[in-house]
Amino acid sequence: MGNEHPEIVVRRQWNDWRTATYRLQDFESPHWDNTSGGVGAPAPRLFIHGYVWCDGAIDGEVAHSCSHGEGPHRIKVCVVKKDNTRAVIRELEKRVGKS
Repeated sequence: MGNEHPEIVVRRQWNDWRTATYRLQDFESPHWDNTSGGVGAPAPRLFIHGYVWCDGAIDGEVAHSCSHGEGPHRIKVCVVKKDNTRAVIRELEKRVGKS
């Protein structure tokens, strides 16, 4: 990927309006799934999900309250294609395969 520090935009659930930007290197354990983190909401199809630290966002905010204990927490997030560059999506698909 051309950018020295590529960024990824994530959401807590596939249809949440809140997004956060993280460094791609901070997005861990990418995998295909149709169940979100947090409330475990079902998605209508598979999306790439992974894990980030709740306090690691460069910009924005995902749905997470730290109400279940002192943070920071590692939280499951969802990647939506329309939020990200083609280069980021290609990199993730290299890691996890195409759905």
